[in-house]
Amino acid sequence: MTKKNIRSRLICISLAGILFFASHSVVFAQESKYKHQKTINLVNLVNDAADLIAQRGESAFKSFMTDGSRWRTGETYIFICGIKGDIFVHEDTSLIGKNEYGLRDINGKPIIQWFIRKALGIGQCGWTHYEWVKPGDREPSWKSTFVKLSRAPSGSIYVVGSGLYDMKMEKEFAIDAVNDALNLIRIMGKDAFRTLRDSTSELVYKDTYVFVLDTLCNMLVNAGAPSLEGTNQKDLMDPSGKYFIREMIHVANEKGQGWVDYQWPKPGKSIPGHKTSFVKKIVIRGEALIVGTGIYPE
Repeated sequence: MTKKNIRSRLICISLAGILFFASHSVVFAQESKYKHQKTINLVNLVNDAADLIAQRGESAFKSFMTDGSRWRTGETYIFICGIKGDIFVHEDTSLIGKNEYGLRDINGKPIIQWFIRKALGIGQCGWTHYEWVKPGDREPSWKSTFVKLSRAPSGSIYVVGSGLYDMKMEKEFAIDAVNDALNLIRIMGKDAFRTLRDSTSELVYKDTYVFVLDTLCNMLVNAGAPSLEGTNQKDLMDPSGKYFIREMIHVANEKGQGWVDYQWPKPGKSIPGHKTSFVKKIVIRGEALIVGTGIYPE
């Protein structure tokens, strides 16, 4: 399957999701998923902005451009783009009126494309993580952005979003990454492994990456430590003596999905810290795979 065919298929799936959710008027209590108040506040901000567009349409855009308002405070601001990449509202006014579908961060990540894909997904919302320069800074920092789809009374569809720099990690980020990886594997099979390893993909950011195991503890994909690929990790222990790879396989086999806590150093560090990984089982062409990603909650 070519990249063009894969993209076309993903668009069809996304549009089907729009029609389903629009016809059923599903409402998500996003804040129930999150632990940190800053995350909850950001999600509420985007949800409220999307609701305002649904009520007032394009006339709401002017409200989002007011400095010092709820919609634009400090480093936090609402942005709005169309599903083809046209920018309608942004803190950087030079972008307004332009098509930024191809916009990439310093690592080559196509962030506008990801915003659109998340908004067109089944949940009509989601997170993207990338590097961007804070207003007033010169060097980029990690930024996490939440986006949501909104339909104006005119019938036009918009992607509404806002982000924060250096956010505390949420379990929902790991769940989101694993589900994205599973969707890629369902569509592409093991050809998806190339994307999972790609440092410019959406699934590799900060100190987070996706890994894939088989049920015998063989490491098939590990974007964080490629040297482990092709090795058996059955006897890998954390500093406390916990066989956490074995536990990941057990949790995925017994429950289908779940969390495993253990001690492990961040990339580039020597001192281990608390890490928790979300793992989920998938069967592709008769072969069971365990797909996971880990976060450092602190």
